[in-house]
Amino acid sequence: MTEETYSTYYYSDPTSSDSNMHHLVIQSILKLDDLPWRWHAEKPDESMVDPIWDNKTNGWVENDPTSKTQIIANLQTKAKQLEQMNKNQETSLTSISKNQAEMLKMMAPLLAKGGKTNA
Repeated sequence: MTEETYSTYYYSDPTSSDSNMHHLVIQSILKLDDLPWRWHAEKPDESMVDPIWDNKTNGWVENDPTSKTQIIANLQTKAKQLEQMNKNQETSLTSISKNQAEMLKMMAPLLAKGGKTNA
């Protein structure tokens, strides 16, 4: 079956915190006369970064970056970044602690002599 025989539809859930669900492309071998809830035949404008379907205008609009779903999505991304930074810092601190412990072991004989090399 070639690409031309497929019908293309677009699913939009503007309330989803997953931005992939804001404008999902659906390929179907069937031509649908009646589209399911939140399915649309009209393609969103290519210039839109995060298009969502607006029932008030009955068309695609750019998702408002100040909307609750956008704020939640941004916060989730930032939370993941902070978790990764925390893990990286924990790894660094563990490594520093191990290095300090090894250095103290190596310096213990010197410190036992009062810091003098020739006692």
